[in-house]
Amino acid sequence: MKLSKKVLFLEAKNFLLGKTVLWGALSLMLFGIYGFYHGDNMISRQEQIISRIPAVQHDHLKNITMHGHGKSVGTTAYYPFFYTANPPSGWAKFSIGQRDINPFNLKVKILGIEGQLYDSELTNPLTLLVGNLDASFVFIFLFPLLIIAFTYNVLSEEQESGVWKIVRTSSVYTIQVILNKLLIRLAVLLLTSVAVFATGVFYLSLPLSYPTLQLGLVILAYHIFWFLLAVLIISLGKSSSFNATALVCIWIFLCILSPGIANVAINRLIQIPEAQQTAIKQREGYHEKWDMPKKPTMETFYVVYPQYRKYPIPENEYSAGWYYAMQFAGDAESEHSSAGLFEKLAKRQALSETIGHFNPVIAAQQLLNKIANTDLASHVQYLQSVKRHHKQLREYFYPAIFEEKLTENLDWNRYPEYKTIGYQAGPLLPGILPLLVLSILLIPVSAVLFKRNFIQLTDKQNA
Repeated sequence: MKLSKKVLFLEAKNFLLGKTVLWGALSLMLFGIYGFYHGDNMISRQEQIISRIPAVQHDHLKNITMHGHGKSVGTTAYYPFFYTANPPSGWAKFSIGQRDINPFNLKVKILGIEGQLYDSELTNPLTLLVGNLDASFVFIFLFPLLIIAFTYNVLSEEQESGVWKIVRTSSVYTIQVILNKLLIRLAVLLLTSVAVFATGVFYLSLPLSYPTLQLGLVILAYHIFWFLLAVLIISLGKSSSFNATALVCIWIFLCILSPGIANVAINRLIQIPEAQQTAIKQREGYHEKWDMPKKPTMETFYVVYPQYRKYPIPENEYSAGWYYAMQFAGDAESEHSSAGLFEKLAKRQALSETIGHFNPVIAAQQLLNKIANTDLASHVQYLQSVKRHHKQLREYFYPAIFEEKLTENLDWNRYPEYKTIGYQAGPLLPGILPLLVLSILLIPVSAVLFKRNFIQLTDKQNA
């Protein structure tokens, strides 16, 4: 036992004194600190903009109503924007996800909503998989390279130098020697990972709650997967150059090629022309009604709001009630296209998660974005909340519009406030389970290969 501990200590000492450990851990820490800075800087800027919205909204509405003095509410209500915001979660700094491309605040008028929602492209969840150099990028894409550097020559270097022959002939516990070497590297890897993660928690002031624990568990499972994958390659008993080349090729495939191929496939399988079509249909549905009799437009409006039928709508002259009914009718005509858009976005999300079952890189990135509420699903929830808020706004102003109240006779500060959707928690197990299964499957395969390429070979040579 004492001899075994002494061998383990010497092995750990030799490994830790190597330049690879020092430079690898130091590089990861520096990249991690930059990732923390980048995520903190971007999300803090968004929070500053969001914090100024109430004052901007107040001044904007005050100016609009001041200029609308003496005019009807229907005339004045055309001009004001009503601001909404999608505040970042407490974990968005860790994994920015799609918050840098999707709008985090939208201002809407009480006109047709569909043409105001889709200012940016609604991409599929894989499009920006390799994006910001935030904390998640460091853990997902850079840490596997450190694992490769730690492990690719763990046995092959000694085979190539002839040391392994001495180990084989002097020790009857070859498997123990191999396990010692692997466990030392796994321990150093996990300590480095925990150190960088703890630095991130402190730097980004992440809440010490369950989502932070979820982030840590995903990263832990992901790094163990890569370590076991490296062990599998080592167990083949090939040279150091073969191991390094094979692991780097796997890294390129899983991190770059596979997400790119999946992105193209998803775009082809689930095309989304509805975002543009919805806006066009809403505008066409609205504009064509200028040249149509008013009655069909009003009947469409009365189906949902029959209480306004009592207000007269003159056929031969403009009226504010008819104008806003046209906006409503435009939205109604694009409703089917809008529903199709959200349905296809949900299908893209589901297909991306399915693909993630076969690619741990995609699965881990999606999990981090999901925990941080920075994925596509979170943005879609925000868009749907804006639509609900727009409906509340319209219904607040409709009575004053149809009653033809003057601007100064309406309390403009009592309009419905936008309510943020808040943090959306989700279960971790369904997303992380495929990653755990893949990792577990690697263990028996590696054990069989080690036995064939190292243990049995040693026994034969010792016989």
